Amino acid sequence: MLQRAAPRAYMAHMRPSPAQIERVAEALVKRLVQADLLTPTAAEDQIRKRFAAVLAKNFDEEAAIEQEALAEAEKLVRRGAPGVRREDLDLRRVEQLVKQRLAKARGFVL
Repeated sequence: MLQRAAPRAYMAHMRPSPAQIERVAEALVKRLVQADLLTPTAAEDQIRKRFAAVLAKNFDEEAAIEQEALAEAEKLVRRGAPGVRREDLDLRRVEQLVKQRLAKARGFVL
């Protein structure tokens, strides 16, 4: 029988909280400035906020890709594949393949 993947509640744990994103952004800015890889032309606080916004957007994009991949994978598994028994289709594997395809099509690095 076709087994449904476990609920995606754990995905919420993978996305860092806004506070964690802020801390990462702050650490990145400090390290880049200290290593002379970034010469600030604006206040470090503004740069940190931009880094945090970029990181948050990246996590949001990845979450959208994951949701779309799961929905598409479920449809594919329900329909089955020629020459493959539906019960032999692994939803998680199909989801990963769909996610990779979607990410590549969008130019998103996983």
